[in-house]
Amino acid sequence: MLKFNRFMYEEADEGKGGDNDGLQGKEGNGQEKVTLTQEELAKRLDQEAERRVAKARDGWQSDLDAKLEKAKSEGAKLAKMSAAEKAKAEEEQRMSELEKREAEINKRELTANVKDVLADKGLPSELASVLVELGDADAITKATDNIATIIDQRVNEQVDKKLSGSGKPRGESSDTDTRSDLAKGLGL
Repeated sequence: MLKFNRFMYEEADEGKGGDNDGLQGKEGNGQEKVTLTQEELAKRLDQEAERRVAKARDGWQSDLDAKLEKAKSEGAKLAKMSAAEKAKAEEEQRMSELEKREAEINKRELTANVKDVLADKGLPSELASVLVELGDADAITKATDNIATIIDQRVNEQVDKKLSGSGKPRGESSDTDTRSDLAKGLGL
């Protein structure tokens, strides 16, 4: 006999009306302990697998039905058309697909070019995806120039701020401070 925690398979047993065959008792933490034979365990695992497969099959079937319905309506449309209209519709569909492919290729090329420009200017390449959305090479160039200028200004401001400090560098004291400290330490 195998011992097994029921909470793992409660979802599979919800519709059964709560039959508790093989119950031995309850644990202190609220989970029930169930003792099953090898056959009972195999049966429950098979039921759970069948339930999950059925759920997935239903999802696939609905997707397939939707695609089939779309294909039927497209076929009905084509059947009603004359030969010239069919040829025209097919040509429009091919042109639409070609335009999509061309747009994807252009976007990839633009992304690669923008990454190169960003690398040349010392900017992070992660900005490429945002800049590509501008779509125009001139607009992207202006935006990268502006970003580089802004970053340079901010870095220079931070450097100037750190360098201006309080007048004397940290960790160093003036000569008079050291003498007075030494005199106090010696009791003078």
